[in-house]
Amino acid sequence: MLLNLLIVCILIFVLAAIYFFLPFRIVNEQKSNNYYYNFLKTEVHYIPLGNSFELGDDKIKTADVRSVEVVGRDYLKDKSHVYYKYRVIKNADTHTIKMLSPNNHVFAVDQNMIYYEGHAFKDIDIKSLQFLGDSYGSLLRDKNHLYSTFAVDYIADNDYIIPPLEGIDPGKYQFLNDFYGKDDSTAYYKGKPLKGSDAKTFTLLEDYAKDTNSVYCNGLKIKGMDAATLCHIEGSGYFKDKNHVYYGLNGIENSVGNIILYSGKIVKGADPVTFSIIKGEKTDYAKDKTRYYWGGKTQ
Repeated sequence: MLLNLLIVCILIFVLAAIYFFLPFRIVNEQKSNNYYYNFLKTEVHYIPLGNSFELGDDKIKTADVRSVEVVGRDYLKDKSHVYYKYRVIKNADTHTIKMLSPNNHVFAVDQNMIYYEGHAFKDIDIKSLQFLGDSYGSLLRDKNHLYSTFAVDYIADNDYIIPPLEGIDPGKYQFLNDFYGKDDSTAYYKGKPLKGSDAKTFTLLEDYAKDTNSVYCNGLKIKGMDAATLCHIEGSGYFKDKNHVYYGLNGIENSVGNIILYSGKIVKGADPVTFSIIKGEKTDYAKDKTRYYWGGKTQ
């Protein structure tokens, strides 16, 4: 009798371990590492990065296990609903929902609406909509306007709106990267015009941009660099112009701690004419006619 009772207790413990402790099974590893079946494949859970201990575990109670399909990193659908993370997106169309861009995880679109983190946008033409860029933030373009995803505003009823960028013709805007673009008359950073910029000569330079007049970083002018001769030394963190060699930037802050201007960090004593990179194990190891440099400092 005691033996039978012991066997029953062991079986109960084993079944409990199977249900509660054995690993979850990922739904679609190629599209997301946040959605998982339980071991018996009777439930779907939202577990960020599969780390339930530190990041949480939310069961999607209304999910139909047989028809679930991962749309994107934080978007899921079944035969009846579309979900952002673990909550239902009201009125989203399960048949046409898709990610707006393969490398953007927050924007999704169906035949009727565009969604930002599961919230619907208003007043954007879906049929002509384009996402300009490859990452989290960039610009949207429809037949009427450009919209900056860096300026998302919340409105009532859990909806969002992106104010259109005024004064920019969407047909003439030339996309350069997620942050910079230009039209016939000026250059832009995150959809905002760069005052005094020259659109005809405006080009990208690694993490910087320049035109015939100025050099820019994060949309701000860099003080002291000669824009006409500035170039990046390939395979390094160094830049040089006709006057100096530079390694990184100094940020000039205002009274409240916001950077309002940059200046190049001059590599003291470096000769821009003979300065070159020494390829090898050390990163940013360089020399000129008289000295060696590592990380912008004399060796």
